Amino acid sequence: MKRSPLRRKTPLKGGGSLKRTRLKPVSKKRKKQLDEYSLLRREYLFQNNICALCKDAKSTDIHHVAGRWQERLNDKNKWQPLCRGCHDYIHRNPEWAYAHGWLEKR
Repeated sequence: MKRSPLRRKTPLKGGGSLKRTRLKPVSKKRKKQLDEYSLLRREYLFQNNICALCKDAKSTDIHHVAGRWQERLNDKNKWQPLCRGCHDYIHRNPEWAYAHGWLEKR
């Protein structure tokens, strides 16, 4: 079966050329938090290398129980070491996660 070439029904916005947009800049305060988080994350996962949910796999992610915004990004009291599968499970099933304490209301 031979196919015909695809044709646009509507023209591209901006005169047909792809317009590049700049990324939103990160504030100095947030950049400092993210740099600190990178170091804390590496240290935390080294010390807590087993998934807290399944207790079977190696932890590769940090789950932020209370969210990641502002000062909560680097609050180790609200971190849980998880494997990728368990982390995905928590975020795919928020009702279960709230009921079992894996997520907190904001």
